[in-house]
Amino acid sequence: MEQSVIVSIAQESACSTCAAAQLCQSSNNREKYMEIPCTNARSYEVGQEVSIIGELGLGLRATFFAYVIPVIILMIVLIVVSKLTGSEGWGAMAALFSLIPYYVIIYILREKMQRKFTFRIK
Repeated sequence: MEQSVIVSIAQESACSTCAAAQLCQSSNNREKYMEIPCTNARSYEVGQEVSIIGELGLGLRATFFAYVIPVIILMIVLIVVSKLTGSEGWGAMAALFSLIPYYVIIYILREKMQRKFTFRIK
């Protein structure tokens, strides 16, 4: 039976080590939580530092879904609508609105994608 461990990831900005970070609005430290499936969840203690690893192609796959596909959709819709209407303004509006269905589909498929984007504790 596979259990899971909730891991806290401290995401620090580059400004976190700056002496003026307390006064600056751009310094932001956030903490994120990830649920990592593992078979020996009881062997970890609260506060224990762990290393999280992912597949080699995980970053490339995430980049593809987050940046490459949306840019391709934007460019195709922009070119097609601009050619059909003769207006770059309508092309730009259509290109922006064309991303709505893409992100709705990504949202609907989030559980399936979550299974593909898995991490492990090292």
